[in-house]
Amino acid sequence: MAALPLLLGCSVKEDRIECPVYVTVLTDEFVRLGMNEGLVSFSDTHVFDREDVSFLAILRSGYKQACPREFARAAVFSGAENYILVESVMRVIPGCQAGLLWAYGESFSAQSDEYVIDATPHKQYCLVQFLFDDSPTAAPDYPWRFRIKATCSGLDIYTLEPLEGEYSASVGPNAVGEWYGVIPRQKANDLLLEVYLPNSDGEGEGRVDYVIDLGAKFAEMGYDWTAEDLRDVSVKVGFASAEITVSVQDWEGDKTYENIEI
Repeated sequence: MAALPLLLGCSVKEDRIECPVYVTVLTDEFVRLGMNEGLVSFSDTHVFDREDVSFLAILRSGYKQACPREFARAAVFSGAENYILVESVMRVIPGCQAGLLWAYGESFSAQSDEYVIDATPHKQYCLVQFLFDDSPTAAPDYPWRFRIKATCSGLDIYTLEPLEGEYSASVGPNAVGEWYGVIPRQKANDLLLEVYLPNSDGEGEGRVDYVIDLGAKFAEMGYDWTAEDLRDVSVKVGFASAEITVSVQDWEGDKTYENIEI
């Protein structure tokens, strides 16, 4: 009987600071956008729960976790290929192209015994499509490749703030001959586009024939790296005129373009 007040302590209303809050994270919106699996993470000052989950398996029921009442953070993300995650920092593996990362993060201090998070995925990357004279594929004998360079390679998974670090990713044709690059969320338009010739030097980096200030063009077109969902960009390469133009398109598929020549 003497132990009974201790066992029922979390039902006493006077002081509930030591009692957990039971958090349910709903990931249905990830499924609606076609993402069937990902990772859920919780922390306060350190990670106390992190798990790879099937979003389909928890559809409508959500992921449940007991959290500190005074302060906790939750994150959900999918598409983290080529990333390394340490504590709250997700960073692109050096030399790799960033994955197509969608994420949601939230910090909270709960006032009730239960707390529900409706995790809405937000797009954390800019997909760059290279078009060759309006075609998504280059001529078979096109010798050059592209290298995208940026100054942020990481992301805080709870705040979704970009973190500084060198980012360098090469772009060439994929299995169907189309050319796509990925830029993770950035703090500013510190972007370069190198046009290089592979296997043309002893270093393995290739001879750089052209360097384009891609960030200046992003700035001219008003690209917003603070947007909740980043827009995609198309880079047009003209064979005949050796001209490269950049256009921004809405990531949801809006076909209106703002064309800017480099």
